[in-house]
Amino acid sequence: MASRRKFLKASAAALAVAAARPAYAFQGANSRIRMAVIGCGNRSARVFDAFARQKEVQWVAGCEVNQDKLASFMTPARKTFNLEIVEDYRRILDRNDIDAVLIGGPDFSHARMTIDAIAAGKDVYVEKPATNTIPRLNAMMAAYEKSDRIVQVGTQQRSWDHFAEAKKILDSGVLGPIRHIQIVQPGNYSRPAEDPQPVPPGLNWDLWQLKGMELGAPERPFKPSRLAFRGWYEYGSGLIGDWGAHHIDVAHWFMNADNKVPKKTAAVGNFMVQQNPDPEQVPDTFSISWEYDDFVMTFANGEVPRDPEDGEGWGVFFISGSGTLLVNRMGYAVLPPVPRTIRKQGPPPPPTAGGVQIAETPAAAGPQGGRMGGPGGGRGGAKPVEKQVYINPRGGVEEDYPLDAHVRNFLDCMASRQKPNASMEIGYHAALPALLALESLKSGKMLGWDAQKREPVVL
Repeated sequence: MASRRKFLKASAAALAVAAARPAYAFQGANSRIRMAVIGCGNRSARVFDAFARQKEVQWVAGCEVNQDKLASFMTPARKTFNLEIVEDYRRILDRNDIDAVLIGGPDFSHARMTIDAIAAGKDVYVEKPATNTIPRLNAMMAAYEKSDRIVQVGTQQRSWDHFAEAKKILDSGVLGPIRHIQIVQPGNYSRPAEDPQPVPPGLNWDLWQLKGMELGAPERPFKPSRLAFRGWYEYGSGLIGDWGAHHIDVAHWFMNADNKVPKKTAAVGNFMVQQNPDPEQVPDTFSISWEYDDFVMTFANGEVPRDPEDGEGWGVFFISGSGTLLVNRMGYAVLPPVPRTIRKQGPPPPPTAGGVQIAETPAAAGPQGGRMGGPGGGRGGAKPVEKQVYINPRGGVEEDYPLDAHVRNFLDCMASRQKPNASMEIGYHAALPALLALESLKSGKMLGWDAQKREPVVL
């Protein structure tokens, strides 16, 4: 496919520039973008490195309330930056020698930190999901809308070459109208219940919770599993909001629905894996349905085995009568409908099969089999697509080169003041369906959306 080869060649050339740079750029030259990292966890460490590979970035300071996390973050290479480390992120924002911040703390903290960073005149790269509740998300959006700041949300699939190529396939119309999208992401973040424990040395538990701050977390006693924040309603949003932010973002992007909100949201779930769950955590087994104006989307955390040659069976499936486009971090696949076998004729069964006397089947019982549908052979008569599978040789769940492209886009937009690939508007709408699903799951109600008030309504 010539267009694919041309696209990948151009994308690879652009991304190779970043990848070919030394792991950490020389600092101290003119025209630097001076940055600080707020939250020194595993994910922010990888984003930190991606920024460090960009020639104009100068890392100045960092913030972390957990000394164990900070010790893991401070590899020998990162120590060479001589970051000034503080516990309180507000001391970062007070500084005039910082142009932008990378926010990588727990999901609930993104809102307060982003709002304060915007107020301090900083541009913001905030990890996904944007945050973990609708009120926090609305507060972030309101602060952003009143500002002139550049905000990039860390849904880096927006900057990944094979995702952009797969969207072109969908845009070509070869699959026809897409009316059904299925999101599949196996796994869960549930942990067993545990009793409160003393706060360990080196952890400022009050600052971790943003105690006393508007939009902070409710004050709770310390439990070690709370530090694994993604599985908790109060701190994260489970697999629903974490991976959901990536997959919903791709669905919106491919369907040209970046600013759309589902008309209806319904979710069910429970603890089917964890035998001793903490009820403050997000259930480990779930199924979600969203209805949009012109398509329906579902999300479940169960994966159906499929032919490995067709790509891994997770990601986003765009389904039509002509076939399916699957896209995930490994690559993409355009797959025709699987032929259905109906009214199949075979050898007669034994006379007492299943313990029941079975009459002999007439010889002329109809067609031997075939695909359900009209004359075209696809569902509903649509012509089936030709199979096409592309596995990106640099694909992977935690591949770094698209992250390099995503931070590069952010830095370029800091200079141009143009909207980045995953602006706050896009991050807002990628997070919102997942947060509506969490509200539906907790309440047991089907929810709609009041666009004027920016709040859910019970249907």
